[in-house]
Amino acid sequence: MTDEEKLQRIYAAASELFIQPGYHETQMQMIAQRSQLAVGTLYRLFTSKAALLDYVFLTTLPAAPVTLTTYPLAPVDPRELVNRTQMAYADWNRQLTGQVAASFDDLLTALFQAFERYGQYFLILEHNPTVNPALTALYRQQRQLLYQQVGAFIEKTLPAIPEPQRNGVVVVDLVFWWCAHKRYDSFEMEMAHGEDDRMIAVVREMLRRSYQ
Repeated sequence: MTDEEKLQRIYAAASELFIQPGYHETQMQMIAQRSQLAVGTLYRLFTSKAALLDYVFLTTLPAAPVTLTTYPLAPVDPRELVNRTQMAYADWNRQLTGQVAASFDDLLTALFQAFERYGQYFLILEHNPTVNPALTALYRQQRQLLYQQVGAFIEKTLPAIPEPQRNGVVVVDLVFWWCAHKRYDSFEMEMAHGEDDRMIAVVREMLRRSYQ
């Protein structure tokens, strides 16, 4: 197994465990067991659990991919992590702003794609708000901006719908719940995995019909 394949396993296992039971409750031994690797392999690739958390965050971001050259990986400069996150959010916001003149279906596509990428990232921050206060603050700002953007879209393109800002909150939260909470943080999580794509298609069609 290559180091890249091991990192993929570690990323998947750590992302799940940092949501439940949570970052502080998760031990490296637990990540090793979930990823079916030796604990020594984790410490060969990462200096600490903090370095692994930074890796999870950076790997999720589309901008400036992580360049893996020297092991073990150490924690990232907090300023770099914040800067990369800001760049990623700015790109996402530009995409959403570009959808304002397009259709509601296009807006839904942008929301579903974004939450499928960032779902676990956001859930880690929601479950561990103090693990990186700067990233948690950025996430709160981004969430509020999403509500405003979707609400503005509804107000402009669907003027007959009352309370567009509240409708924006409903749309964003519903998409996020199905893309993130249902997949990674629900009682039925294991049972739901095989139905993900079909259920999301149903939710998307329901929203599309509701806001025609």
